Formats: sequence, structure tokens, C-alpha cells
Amino acid sequence: MLLTLPQIEGKIREFTSIIDTPEEFIPTFGSSDETGLAHIEIDDGYYALIVSEKGFELSRETFDNADELVFRVLQDISFSMACDQIYEDTSGKNFRERFLHAQKNLLSKIYLYYSDMVKLEQDTLTTEDTSALSESRKKILLKSNLKSNLKKSSTRKN
Repeated sequence: MLLTLPQIEGKIREFTSIIDTPEEFIPTFGSSDETGLAHIEIDDGYYALIVSEKGFELSRETFDNADELVFRVLQDISFSMACDQIYEDTSGKNFRERFLHAQKNLLSKIYLYYSDMVKLEQDTLTTEDTSALSESRKKILLKSNLKSNLKKSSTRKN
């Protein structure tokens, strides 16, 4: 079952409040303001992330899973916020290093919050209740575990 636009907006705003996202980075919902800011629509049973400006559609991505859409939006937001942060940073580090560090910090705050929420849900489930997890939640947990394992293995190599 698809989430409604207000439900998706609520999820996105919950996460963006964690990192104090400026309003100008948060997409619109249902229609575009035609400024190049992304907007989200529900179309033919899919979520669409659309960027349009002055009447021209510049890009469109479709998702059949709300969590994937939210993750994509958060990636875009963290990119924009990281760019703003490093523009103000006058340290001697190179641009790429400062950018990656800034974006990693933003996303880690969201992941920590999200991981805590998932952990709380998992703690309430017994091993027999794992079927209660949605398929999308299982995918997110698997991806999270995979990323964690990859990070651990790359740390060991260094």
C-alpha cells in the first residue's frame, strides 16, 4: 500500500529536522514551484521525484518503495547542505575531503536516529515475529548490515 503525500512529507520532515535542514532544500509535495527544487508526486502506483524549472521537466525518478524515495531525497538534501557548509569552511583541507566529511556527518546523524528506531522495533520482536517486518524494512536492514560490514573490512585493511 502506498503512503500518501502527507505521510511521505512527515517522514522526510522528521529526518530533516534532525539535521536542521533549511526549508529551501526540502522538496515540495504534489506540485512543483518551477524553480528547480525537486517535488514529489504519486503517479500510477509509484512515487515520482521530479525536478522541473520554468515549465520544463529536467529529471524524473520513480520508486515503488517509500523508504527508497526518502533515502534518495535525504541524499540530495545532505549533498546541498554539505556544499553550503564547505563553502563557509576555510580550513586548509581540499574541497573533496571537506565535502565528504560534511556529508558523512549529516547522514550519520540521520542513520543513528533511524538505526535507533529500527533497533527499538527489533527489540520488541521475537525471532518468530520477523515476518512482521515489511519487505522494505528487511532490505534496509540488510543494506545497513552490508554497509557496516564493508566499513569494518575496509577499516581493518588500513
